[in-house]
Amino acid sequence: MAETDWLLDTSILVDVLRGYTEARDWIDSIAEAHRFTSVITAAELIAGCRNRAEQRKIERELQVYTPVWLDQDISQEALDLYRRFYLSHGIGFHDCLIAATAIRRKYRVATLNLKHFKIFSNIKANRPY
Repeated sequence: MAETDWLLDTSILVDVLRGYTEARDWIDSIAEAHRFTSVITAAELIAGCRNRAEQRKIERELQVYTPVWLDQDISQEALDLYRRFYLSHGIGFHDCLIAATAIRRKYRVATLNLKHFKIFSNIKANRPY
C-alpha cells in the first residue's frame, strides 16, 4: 500500500514549533518524502514572527518538508474555489490556495482546523492528533 502524501497546514507546524510532543511524534511518523508544505504556510509562519530568532527557527523547521510552489493550475483552482465559497461560507483565500494545492497534487491535508476544509468535498482532511 502506498504511503499518503501529506500537505501540512499552518496549525500543525505551529504546534511543532511550540514543541508539542504529539505534533512532533506525528510528523516523525511520516517519511520525509511524504511531508509537504505550501508556500502559503511558510508565509503565514513568517508573518507570525516577532524577531529574527523566531524566523530562523521557522526556516530551520521548513527545511525538513518539501515546499509546494503555486503554479497556474493551483492558482486558477484557488480562485475558482474562492468565487464559489467566499460569499456562502466566508472562506479565506489562503485556505483556498491550500485546498487547491491538495486538490491538484492529490495530497491529504493535515490540519487542526477541519472546519476550514469541510466545504471541499474532494479533499481529504484529517486532524492527525
